[in-house]
Amino acid sequence: MRRIVSALTCFAVTLSLSGTAVGAPPCPPVVPSITPAWVDIMSNNSPGTAFLFSGMNRNPRRPDRRLPFTVRIPPDAIGAPDPHTFPSGPPFYSNASGASIDCLPGLSPNLFGVAPELPLRPERPLRTLPGCPAGQVGVGCGPDGDCTGRPILRTPAAGVASPLSNGITGIRYLGTFDGESTGAPSGVVQVVFFSQSADYLAKSEYGFLRDLAFPNQLTFYWQTNANCTLPANAVPNDTMCTTLEGNRQPSNFIYTDDLLPPGNSPGITAACSIDLGPTEGFGLYYYSMWIFSDSGTLKFGISIVDPNTLLPVVPETSIDPNVGASTTWFPISALNGGSGYVTAGIARYDPFRNQSFSNPVPAMSIERMAIGTAP
Repeated sequence: MRRIVSALTCFAVTLSLSGTAVGAPPCPPVVPSITPAWVDIMSNNSPGTAFLFSGMNRNPRRPDRRLPFTVRIPPDAIGAPDPHTFPSGPPFYSNASGASIDCLPGLSPNLFGVAPELPLRPERPLRTLPGCPAGQVGVGCGPDGDCTGRPILRTPAAGVASPLSNGITGIRYLGTFDGESTGAPSGVVQVVFFSQSADYLAKSEYGFLRDLAFPNQLTFYWQTNANCTLPANAVPNDTMCTTLEGNRQPSNFIYTDDLLPPGNSPGITAACSIDLGPTEGFGLYYYSMWIFSDSGTLKFGISIVDPNTLLPVVPETSIDPNVGASTTWFPISALNGGSGYVTAGIARYDPFRNQSFSNPVPAMSIERMAIGTAP
């Protein structure tokens, strides 16, 4: 998933949103007519894979991670290489420089000079050559920008990912969204999401996130061609996904298919939000998002439930992900009962390391994660 305001870059991570999460309209007060049966995809008996992309560590993924599990914000503002590699194309992947230089994930060499030693310092002079976009980039990619089979460099992120599962109609998270940050919007994002692919690239996904810049807002989002632009306002040469190898002209961007929701640029993410301020903010709740049919129209159901009383913390809601669009841009029918992965974790984007965090630091106490099945 990508960072949504600039979203989660790295997940989709790497956690991990284009479009804008800030100011996402409230989710409509329409009660969903169907709730799925929930089956654990991760728990004490069903392990997943924990990950920590931070400080260029060499072993970011650890299998057999069982729940409950507490994920804390990555301690360093630099990410790490992923054993996962860029898949074959099309689409092909590139960074802004033509993928011919080494990049440090989470940092843009456009902002300041990069020396071989660490740590980096924001007072270094600006580079005169193009640098790398914020977010996922490749290691040792060809001069034409083809990163096929090359390791993925991910932005700083920590979390846990499920194994591949089939017949998924929704996601459910029992856990918390804890901590505070002084960072700018999208500086720190806590997120739970479904993705079609383990590398989080160029597929569809949906989920919910807390941007720590907005303490009481939970944003529910859905997106196609995930992580194809980093950041969301990227200029043409900052794309990662193209339809032709080595050709990064705007007409060849994978997302330029005219299936764009209104008001978004480049328009591959939409969202709605719920304000938890009246309920005193986030707690240990069941947070859920699922697909159901409402008189033949597939919609997302949304709920936040107290695990002790099993009563809604806020009224349940639902939304048509294609509402207001001139055409069906989001492929919800293809995701209904589809295959994929569920990821939960924290992504950090702090190029100058000027954020301050609460004590205890931002964290997620992940108790259980489940998937919806057809009723």
